[in-house]
Amino acid sequence: MADDTRLSDAELDRLDVLLDRCTDPETGLGNLEMLDGFLSALAVGPVEVALDAALPLVWGMGEVARRDARQTREAETLIARLSDEIVQRVRQDPEDGVAHEALMPMLGLPPEAEDATDGAEGGLDGVPADFPFAAAWAAGFLRAAAEHEDAWSAWMREHDGIENDLGVIARLAIVDASQLDDADMAEADMLSLEERFDLAYDLPDILHDMYLQRLHDRRPQPARRADVPGRNDPCRCGSGRKFKACCGAPTLH
Repeated sequence: MADDTRLSDAELDRLDVLLDRCTDPETGLGNLEMLDGFLSALAVGPVEVALDAALPLVWGMGEVARRDARQTREAETLIARLSDEIVQRVRQDPEDGVAHEALMPMLGLPPEAEDATDGAEGGLDGVPADFPFAAAWAAGFLRAAAEHEDAWSAWMREHDGIENDLGVIARLAIVDASQLDDADMAEADMLSLEERFDLAYDLPDILHDMYLQRLHDRRPQPARRADVPGRNDPCRCGSGRKFKACCGAPTLH
């Protein structure tokens, strides 16, 4: 992925601010991590969704008094660029030599982790043990999938790999036991911080596999040969004659 196509750190910071200002706090996608998950699902899922049609889900359903039309347009321009960047990201095969970090989604860490050292008391690399790593990203992904639930469910039924991959993402979205029943999961499915890091590390492979399956499923299928009677079979027109002497003859009766 060419560096000049990526949003700069300053542009990402600006988009994060705009999301906070322009989205409904209850129903919108108010941070970069959730937005990255949402756009990733659009890029790899079984349904072709135009970004313009998906933007209302980014902003949320409520009325946001702080929303400013100019800032919303600015945010939409940055979102469109981020969407293009994510499409390029999921197209990359993680085995093609691209640095794995360059293919990772945007996953947030708590501020205190920035100054932590390995083995810190708070948890893995200084991250608190109860920090829901990658949960916001997974929630954004599932938000997009839920908008086309029937298509995603059918896709999972057709492909065991898709079902397994979506199961990983669903587990990442679980942050407390109250969510287990709705997700049809048991308490044993709750992830530790270490397990969250391990599963999140596999996200580039999961997204690339989904993208390849999407491409495969959209390839034009060869036209099937019409079911034509054999030359000596009775003609289907009901004449009682053989097909070769009736509708199958060079000159029709």
